[in-house]
Amino acid sequence: MQTAGASPGGLVIDAGHSPKSQGAMSCTGKPEYFYNSDLAETILDYLSKHNLSATLTHKINQEISLINRTKAASGKILLLSIHHDSVQPQFITWKNGRPFSTKAEGYSIFLSTKNSHYLQSLEYARRLGTSLRSKGLKPSKHHAEKIAGENRVLIDPELGIYIYDDLVVLKNTDAPAVLFEAAVIVNPKDELRATSISYKILVSEAIAETIISQ
Repeated sequence: MQTAGASPGGLVIDAGHSPKSQGAMSCTGKPEYFYNSDLAETILDYLSKHNLSATLTHKINQEISLINRTKAASGKILLLSIHHDSVQPQFITWKNGRPFSTKAEGYSIFLSTKNSHYLQSLEYARRLGTSLRSKGLKPSKHHAEKIAGENRVLIDPELGIYIYDDLVVLKNTDAPAVLFEAAVIVNPKDELRATSISYKILVSEAIAETIISQ
């Protein structure tokens, strides 16, 4: 497995969260971190097989600070932070200790205007959203709702692109940076999609198209 620093100039993939901070819980009781890691590995493997340069910010199951994630991407073409989504607590029903919601489904793309490469980040976000849409995938618009915990600026409803200025991995990276929420894992339909190899390959294809259409 390649790790950060092995291939100057390429894409850097960051599996969001860590073993100690596992993110959201899915409707099957599985922590988000494992979805993030699985998708990051699939993307890395897909790009490698297609002779596209990519590295990970950290090994799977390795603890790493947010700042060190950003440092791993310094000078690279793009930092892609991989996440899986949830919804606000008032929209969740708990069953046998597991969260369920049909409030939202689909992907979301985030970037920060405080990133020193904001315009390049925006271009990558648009390429990614365009490729995802061309494959029949749809964005979620729930992060734009005027409620506590959301209220993000949705700058491109068709492509699912939001501004989230103060996320460290977006604003502090000395390279273009995009955060991708691949699916809403409290939604049973979206969680099933997120675990399928066909979906992970589809996302990998979209990311490949994003970095080669320069």
